[in-house]
Amino acid sequence: MALGMADWKPGMRVLKIQAKVPLNFLRLQARFVFSCDPSFEIDLLQIERLPDIISAWTKWFSRWDAINTYMTVRRFQIPGGRMLDICEENGDSMARHIWDGGVLLAAWVVNQPACQKNPHSDLSLSIVELGTGCGMVGLAYGMRSNCRVILTDVDHDALEYASRNCIQAHVPYNSASSTRVLDWSKPVELELDRPIDFLIVSECIYNPDSISDLVRTISSLVQQSSGLEKMSNEVRSPRPQIVVSTKVRHPSEAAFFDLMRESKFHQKQHTSIPIHDQFRESTGQEPEVVHIYIFEKPN
Repeated sequence: MALGMADWKPGMRVLKIQAKVPLNFLRLQARFVFSCDPSFEIDLLQIERLPDIISAWTKWFSRWDAINTYMTVRRFQIPGGRMLDICEENGDSMARHIWDGGVLLAAWVVNQPACQKNPHSDLSLSIVELGTGCGMVGLAYGMRSNCRVILTDVDHDALEYASRNCIQAHVPYNSASSTRVLDWSKPVELELDRPIDFLIVSECIYNPDSISDLVRTISSLVQQSSGLEKMSNEVRSPRPQIVVSTKVRHPSEAAFFDLMRESKFHQKQHTSIPIHDQFRESTGQEPEVVHIYIFEKPN
């Protein structure tokens, strides 16, 4: 193992790192790991244990390979010992990155027993995520046994990353995940074979131009799910729970909640999670906060 130090200064968006690696390190395969704590390379997916900066891993490479500088792997250990590896892009794309609200929602989910089982039966849990990006939140749900996850996005490149993460996810043998293209601006064309238990919307309400299409898509999927429930003999929830996470960036995001109320969705729960940030703490600034909401639509 080779160790080195890099200095990430407050306000920096990008930190470029160069390293000289002896050739004898590359006889087989090697990878770079960037971590706030070299003795704690794999981050625990627990809210109180997440570091200020999530550790980053390169893909494996050898002396004959070029390092893939366009992709980073974030490695998390979830309760129970399973690993969740999430590949993301090293670039300016907003759709192909993990976001604060997604990381904290994933950490919240895997530690919430009520979100890890079908609330009305022992049947397989049915999950649909909108605007999935890299797929982190949906796959965190999928770490439980007997679960079916559909990750959707309009960005085809983002779905390539989500598909990659589905393939390498260490999900239980009786669970499954898949990806689908879903454009909120068009009539919903997502074929469901079972009612939805949880509909996930993580860090998707920052763009006021897409909020109305998002709420319309949510309403359509809930209606479709309720129709499947009526035709099924299974004992499932006729009211899918809509789980929303956001780190508020602009007052215009309030339009989402107004439209949800107009569409007859009831806010069942609201949880606020401060983001641990030593720099903000040391300078007397208020911490940034991720908000998690759960909505239902009464019959």
